[in-house]
Amino acid sequence: MSAEQAALEAVRAYPRRGFGTAESAITDQVSEREVVSVLDVDVGLAEVIPQDQRAQARQAVAANVLELPAAGRWREPIPSDSVRGGYGLLVVDGLVLRRVRVGGRYAAELLGPGDLLRPWQHDPATATLALEWTWRVVETTRLAVLDPRWTARASTWPQLGAELAGRALARSLRLVVGAAIAQQPRLDVRLLMLFWDLADRYGKVHPDGIHLDLPLTHEVLSQLAGARRPSVSGALTRLADNGRLRREGRTWILSGDPPSDGSLAFA
Repeated sequence: MSAEQAALEAVRAYPRRGFGTAESAITDQVSEREVVSVLDVDVGLAEVIPQDQRAQARQAVAANVLELPAAGRWREPIPSDSVRGGYGLLVVDGLVLRRVRVGGRYAAELLGPGDLLRPWQHDPATATLALEWTWRVVETTRLAVLDPRWTARASTWPQLGAELAGRALARSLRLVVGAAIAQQPRLDVRLLMLFWDLADRYGKVHPDGIHLDLPLTHEVLSQLAGARRPSVSGALTRLADNGRLRREGRTWILSGDPPSDGSLAFA
């Protein structure tokens, strides 16, 4: 039996409850199309497993994959009992924007490969503030379902759980950085810092600068920066005029050095 067949059998050994009907599905906006070994699609998780154990682990940590088409809003997922209680949904590829509205104002975070989601982990009934949570699929996204059955199979390698917990902490730290960036009073400075922060995860070095191949529209940037779209368009024009940022197709190109306390006077 090949490794691919073994991975499929590992998943088939566990009933796929929760994917068959609208009542029990995570959401009726996604389609279940494939099964993958998580170690094949996430290098970071593969690296925490000793080399001599990877073949065994690879077979054990196969997971169902859900695909979210890039069609705008993703309705609030409703997990079935077969999904709730596991690690959640691991982004394999693509981009998803999570946005919250409170007091008429919005804040958002951009989630990509390697991020762990549990969209259902909030209860509006227990919140004092009136919060509105929405999701938007920025580009076609695939999510590996790390449900309780997957968690049980992966428990032989506790370092996988430690790595996933570390990513959750890293995500919380990114939110703190984003909150600090949002304190910048000048929108052009705020956007430049936002792009450099995104470059840590998504940027690639080229002779003419740092390239970010991300489909970030002015609307998405306004949600990430906590600003109105017309204001974002004006700030991006100023950054382009100063030679700090330009766009070619869907690629954003950063020039010069990252902003620091001593280099913010350009704006």
